[in-house]
Amino acid sequence: MSTSLPRLGAAQLPALQSHLLGGALGEPAIGIVHLGLGNFHRAHQAVYTEQAMLAAGGDWGICGVTVLDEPAMQQALAEQDNLYSVLTSDRDGQQVQVVRAIRKVLVAPRQQAEVLAQMRDPRVRIVSLTVTEKGYCYDAKTNGLDFKHPAVQHDLLNPDTPKSVPGYLVAALRTRRDNPFTVLSCDNLAHNGKILRNVVVQYAHAIDPELGKWVAESVRFPCTMVDRIVPATTDEIRDIVARITGCRDAWPVPGESFRQWVIEDNFAAGRPAWEKVGAMLVDDVIPYELAKLRMLNGTHSTMAYLGVLGGFETVDQAIADPDMYKLIHAMMTEEIAPTLTVPDSFDRAAYRDQLLMRYANPNLKHKTMQIASDGSLKLPPRLLGTIAERIAAGASYRRLTLAVAAWMRFLLGRSDAGLSYAINDPMAAKLTELANLSGGDNMCLANFLLGLEDIFPPALASHAGFRAELMLALTSLDRQGARGSIAHYAGTAGLAG
Repeated sequence: MSTSLPRLGAAQLPALQSHLLGGALGEPAIGIVHLGLGNFHRAHQAVYTEQAMLAAGGDWGICGVTVLDEPAMQQALAEQDNLYSVLTSDRDGQQVQVVRAIRKVLVAPRQQAEVLAQMRDPRVRIVSLTVTEKGYCYDAKTNGLDFKHPAVQHDLLNPDTPKSVPGYLVAALRTRRDNPFTVLSCDNLAHNGKILRNVVVQYAHAIDPELGKWVAESVRFPCTMVDRIVPATTDEIRDIVARITGCRDAWPVPGESFRQWVIEDNFAAGRPAWEKVGAMLVDDVIPYELAKLRMLNGTHSTMAYLGVLGGFETVDQAIADPDMYKLIHAMMTEEIAPTLTVPDSFDRAAYRDQLLMRYANPNLKHKTMQIASDGSLKLPPRLLGTIAERIAAGASYRRLTLAVAAWMRFLLGRSDAGLSYAINDPMAAKLTELANLSGGDNMCLANFLLGLEDIFPPALASHAGFRAELMLALTSLDRQGARGSIAHYAGTAGLAG
């Protein structure tokens, strides 16, 4: 990226009119605090929110909060007047849009008081989140608060100086009894609003039972479903943005043109007019949420683990393989789609075909290793729930089980070509220890990992049919490798029950 180009900032906006989402935005006050400022929020909710302000007005400026002690994004955006670029790539080409919705960026571990003050500001009516599954401090077995989480234990003793997301939310909410903000989860987590409500209510009750009762009765936690493929930022992305705009952006966001946001219309103190700019406001998000978690996220994870093992670096490379295409197409058609209960207007086959087309986008370069992170948290909602439903229906689940087996083999830390990689997972130490203890023995590997109740429900882990299918898949991966297994499973319907 040429250093001779000017840095993106307010001074460059007059020359970037063709790259703006609309006309004059003004100086909207901050009405949303967003916890978990990352690429996805900046390419999704922030874009919707700016477009909603352009369409219908309102003070919905965003204060983005980095929940980890990582000030790099704050520093990068501060030098750009909090402006940044979204590079949209599809088969028709690439375009850049400059986003202005973010008004301030804070780093929670370094600016705790400022974050709490912003959340306590009565003009803030929504606190939204994209903190990933591990940020919720929840127990997957109970869908409630993980009281053993170190940050939760700290916060229960020090509620005025929180470290956890539930701690921040409750520390702010307890000063706003007369005008609570809405807590809006935007993470890829099944029943995200309900789980977040459980966690926050239980935490508040542990501090003060009356406070817990008030949170349960008065604070809104809408469920949402979000969808847009947003890879990580690279120097190549920076160079493309500079070439198109003539400005240097230290942290642009790449993304596909497709986007979707389904929101339960349950807000305590108003919201932006998101429905005017393409979001769906509905009474029940669950059907859309399950379709996305199982069809998109489930097959994404399948391609990630098989892809890393088999040497496919990106999703488009993986889906370009004819056998992988057949496998994913058949998995969605025969094993996943039948588990979905969706509105009559929802066309399962059309959704499948749209996903396959999105995966094939050659400009996104979405890395399989990136998708493969945090498998211990992703497996239950993306794959295991679907398998359990297929078992209950007496239907086949062989391809889904191949994905689980691929995750298990992935934990050995070596691709089929012998390349080593690190495991990025909140349970990485335990998972790696068990994988190494197995010595590569498939039966030991399966038994060790199926014993982790935080991941595998005991009923599924002990199911004879599932265990038999899992051993077949692990044996196939051992003997044929990922690519051979993909070819084998692409054309087989599998066993039922």
